[in-house]
Amino acid sequence: RKGKLVEAINEIEKAKKLQPKDAYLKDLKAELYMRHKKFSLAAEEYRTASEIEPKNALILAGYGRALLAANQTAKALGILKKSRQIDFRNTRMMRDLAVAYAKVGQNGMASLITAERFALQGKIADAHLHARRSLGMLPRGSPGWQRADDILDFKIKK
Repeated sequence: RKGKLVEAINEIEKAKKLQPKDAYLKDLKAELYMRHKKFSLAAEEYRTASEIEPKNALILAGYGRALLAANQTAKALGILKKSRQIDFRNTRMMRDLAVAYAKVGQNGMASLITAERFALQGKIADAHLHARRSLGMLPRGSPGWQRADDILDFKIKK
């Protein structure tokens, strides 16, 4: 928090010598790198953390975010989708997933994920807006199209 990256990394390295398979320490180191805009280093730390904890949705979400920041969009998309399969309620991850979809030109999926994120947050009017947008871009009857159509069934409280 004091901006002393080198000192913080040194302390984490000391702790890692005691607990070399602690994914949390790798996650912490990755987060420090993210805060200092060292995205490739963060992605590498998240990758090793995800090897230790391959089903940890938060670590995978961080890994995807770091890859996205490092302009490794296609890889980020795969990691973020995996994180979402484990935990679909992480709205920060969903924001990153929507950005990744948009960056690879899948705007219908980006709008769908955004609609689902707003629905989870209880922002139904915003969810409807993005769901309608995605309906126009996704193949009619596809799983994504059906999910968007389901969102439109949510009622807006007045």
